[in-house]
Amino acid sequence: ESMAAAIGGITSVMDMPHTNPPTLDLAALQLKKNIAAAHSTTNYAFHFGGSADNLSVIENLDPKLVSGVKVFMGASTGNMLVDDPKILERLFANVPTILLTHCESTPRIKQREAFYRNRYGEDIPASMHPQIRDVQACFESSQLAVTLAQKYATQLHVLHITSAKELALFQNVPLNQKHISAEVCIHHLSFDESDYE
Repeated sequence: ESMAAAIGGITSVMDMPHTNPPTLDLAALQLKKNIAAAHSTTNYAFHFGGSADNLSVIENLDPKLVSGVKVFMGASTGNMLVDDPKILERLFANVPTILLTHCESTPRIKQREAFYRNRYGEDIPASMHPQIRDVQACFESSQLAVTLAQKYATQLHVLHITSAKELALFQNVPLNQKHISAEVCIHHLSFDESDYE
């Protein structure tokens, strides 16, 4: 993968933690670093993963070892969902580096899934994905992340926001004045649910 990145002009990559095995402890992090040191043709860094079970590891994490800590505040891969309010409060209060969030409200998603399961059974069409993980699901979770970051002065980056409604949560100030930022996946700028029709 790093060779393909380099051929495409990308010289630095940052790995996400929801891999097999997930990067939820220092041993998994070191394993990835060893593999990259032996094989990568690009610069590399690694995000550490947040879960309900590794808060003490995160709180004691040396920020120089990772490029950030990623937490799934909804719609998780594996056991990486962190949506318990007490755990989120502790995470936002004590994370020693930038916190990256995947924001989708699990209760909202489950409610929407149930609605579409009643309509289609277990074979819900892929075109319903944006209806299940709708604007409200994303906004509710992003709003919670921003609120917690403001409360605890957490350096926060909300990953791949998906709606204009979420943009209202972020201040348009110079980068050196921000402690809360966001981005969008490039394909979100090119495709939306109308492409399913």
